[in-house]
Amino acid sequence: MIILSLSDIQPTSFQTPWGREMGICYLGKTFLPIDVHSNQQEAIAACRQDLDAGMMSIVVDEGDRVSLWWYFAEIQKPDETKFS
Repeated sequence: MIILSLSDIQPTSFQTPWGREMGICYLGKTFLPIDVHSNQQEAIAACRQDLDAGMMSIVVDEGDRVSLWWYFAEIQKPDETKFS
């Protein structure tokens, strides 16, 4: 489980099978927002449930709220991102 602050992440926009999405980039991986929690304990509990289910998620402390993000993909060059 990873808990990050806003200064640790890079906001980004990328193509998904559902269209253009806003997400974050961290260590060469992209993540999509899933949920927002009022405190870190709630977000950590949700992240643990995701980990138990085999998902890779991260917690981002945004100051006034704590958000949960799911792993989407490795970063690719725009022309390499193809969906069928």
